[in-house]
Amino acid sequence: MTMNLVIVTAIPVALLFLLLVAARRDVRQSPRVGAGLPRESDYFVRLPETRLLEQCFSPEDVEFAAGAKIPALLRLLVHERRRLALAWLRETRREATRLYSLHVRSVRHAADLQPTVEIKLLSAVALFLIIYGVMLATVWFYGPLRTRRFLHSAHVMADLLSQLSGRIAAGAIAPVPVPQMAGGR
Repeated sequence: MTMNLVIVTAIPVALLFLLLVAARRDVRQSPRVGAGLPRESDYFVRLPETRLLEQCFSPEDVEFAAGAKIPALLRLLVHERRRLALAWLRETRREATRLYSLHVRSVRHAADLQPTVEIKLLSAVALFLIIYGVMLATVWFYGPLRTRRFLHSAHVMADLLSQLSGRIAAGAIAPVPVPQMAGGR
């Protein structure tokens, strides 16, 4: 009986404690006058340098390390390249999500909000995150050098498909004589 009384008393006390902690946290995080507005420096895009990614994907250092015939050096180089490429991708995602959050905070109370534009932006962010996920998985599983060859192959394939679709469209748009049925009614 006393054990049930302790449990029945402890649960509400624990819930009250958690509510007080949450309330104090909300008070500390509540917006102050002008605190919700982004600073001017928040509007600057701070993407990591593409030079670093290009270096991670370049084959020159790997060819040099492979030519040195030191397997440990080659493994270390490939490992570090993968780590740097993944860090670059993560930093790019962080910056993209920061910019989207900044946009959401900026237009939260906008009177002239255009839902179609916001949906297009949201779909662009979603597409970016999908491509980010594919790139992250590709670099993680195959490494930056194989990823570079894969991206080059995909680019060549896209060019071929573009040329082919242009030819098909040109052939489909050209006037074609319509066959007439013999012996009309």
